[in-house]
Amino acid sequence: MRILIIAIAWSLLSACATQYGGESPKLDSNQTVYVMPLTNQSNMPLAQAQAEQLLASVLAQEGLKVVMYPKTMVNDIEASLTPQKRWQDAQTWLAAQPTGYVVAGSIQEWQYKYGLDGEPAVGVTLTLADTQGAELWRGSISKSGWGRESLSHIGMNAIEGLLSSLDWN
Repeated sequence: MRILIIAIAWSLLSACATQYGGESPKLDSNQTVYVMPLTNQSNMPLAQAQAEQLLASVLAQEGLKVVMYPKTMVNDIEASLTPQKRWQDAQTWLAAQPTGYVVAGSIQEWQYKYGLDGEPAVGVTLTLADTQGAELWRGSISKSGWGRESLSHIGMNAIEGLLSSLDWN
């Protein structure tokens, strides 16, 4: 019995998450949600491209109408080299869109940790604003997984956990 308790405690501690976020206002689920470019502050190339796709999927799972900025303006590789160009192009595109909500943010960590197990670890900060630029909500999450979990699985769970605090009506 003692070994079982130790095993359960170890498993709970080995895959952990820390999350911070502001209180969500009441949000209209009939409004379009625009996913803007995420900033890649991690040392993993193209982490922002992976996270943007996962973010759009998690929002769509909530039944929201999700529109991503057009990547044809600046491709993912060029975006890694010139993130300001991508952001400026996306802002120009957003100005021509109908009103709605805007999700943006940054990726602080997106990697498999070094060591025997190679656990996946992600760190994400997201903001929700209206199309006029007024910030409505901000949250951050840091999550690590177990050695056999995929990075995209941990990333999707982290983003889903972070966005679960939003109050969609």
